[in-house]
Amino acid sequence: MNPPAKSILCAALLLGAHAHAEFVRDEGKKSNKNNPAFEERDMSAATWMTKPGTICDVIPASREDVVLAAMNAATREAQAGNLGAAIEAWATIGEANKGFEAEAVSIVERAKLFTERGQFENATELIDDLFARHSNYPGFNKAAEVQFEIANSLAEGKRRYLGGWFPWFRDQDNAVAIWKKAVRLAPNGPLADECLIRSARLSLKDDHGAQATEALEMLISDYPTSKHTAEAIQSLAGLRAKDSMGPDWDQASTLEAIDHWRSLAAKFPQTERAKKAEIQIVILRDRAARARLQLAKFYWMNRNNPEAAKLMANACRTIAPESAAAKEAEALLGEILKNPDPPKTMADRLLGVYPRPRLTTDTKPAVVGDDLDALGFKKAAPKSATESERR
Repeated sequence: MNPPAKSILCAALLLGAHAHAEFVRDEGKKSNKNNPAFEERDMSAATWMTKPGTICDVIPASREDVVLAAMNAATREAQAGNLGAAIEAWATIGEANKGFEAEAVSIVERAKLFTERGQFENATELIDDLFARHSNYPGFNKAAEVQFEIANSLAEGKRRYLGGWFPWFRDQDNAVAIWKKAVRLAPNGPLADECLIRSARLSLKDDHGAQATEALEMLISDYPTSKHTAEAIQSLAGLRAKDSMGPDWDQASTLEAIDHWRSLAAKFPQTERAKKAEIQIVILRDRAARARLQLAKFYWMNRNNPEAAKLMANACRTIAPESAAAKEAEALLGEILKNPDPPKTMADRLLGVYPRPRLTTDTKPAVVGDDLDALGFKKAAPKSATESERR
């Protein structure tokens, strides 16, 4: 660190300049000679300032300039490529302004520098500290942006660097945790929905269905106007459809998938996603209907129960009347009405036909013996109430 910058930082620490204001970085601008209407950024001319309209509470008030000068000195160190010196300078500013806005700015700037050096853990620890001790800091979105960039770097397979120079192992799985943390840090920020969809994409890629489902459901429910809503609904519908392994299994997830595809088609009509939704709805409804058809065949062929078979066959027709499964159910109903006795299988010929359930219209329990009453309890002779028994 050069001597003038070091002396400015020492002055900021020794004179006790504590600032409680909203500090912003005023990026320098300069016009292009060929086109005065076009302005480009001159980063070397960037300076820190107190945001107009905010209250600057500096103790003593004359030390505001010292704080801003220290911030500018730290920024120049970073621009010169002296990241270590810049981190040290911002740490000094934060120590001199504990509990005030300048410390929060120092934390965010150090997190940015640590991220640039690949020290992701140091950066996330600083942001956690910011979240815990500066809950009213207006620059939370900037901290969330740092979290977002760290997660993106990990997801892309970039390595962490211990001490800023020693390469460490890749850790793509940790990207999802950091994206979630960014959402918690700034749930109303501009990057919240982007964090959730990236988390879901990476989870789907790694076959972490539950993790992807959590992110997708949060995106759909909390950010319905997001540009990623259509993708989220489609991905969630696909996950629900995969949960069912076929018509021989429970169809609750299939019916949920149908609902998601219908929602997608209703919210985004005249799109390619809506066309795909129509196809998937037909496929899934046939699967759900075929599950009832399988039960109908089971009751008919294996349990000698035509009434239950007819009930399941009609349920199949109700779920998807236009499906191929419904046509098979109609054929089965016709067979049952034509002959109420199912064809005998080899097991039936060897072991006998499965006993057909008895149909009865009497809902009262049958009396088993003379010693039982109508409810099946043992009858008891009435006893005379003696004086002692009453007591």
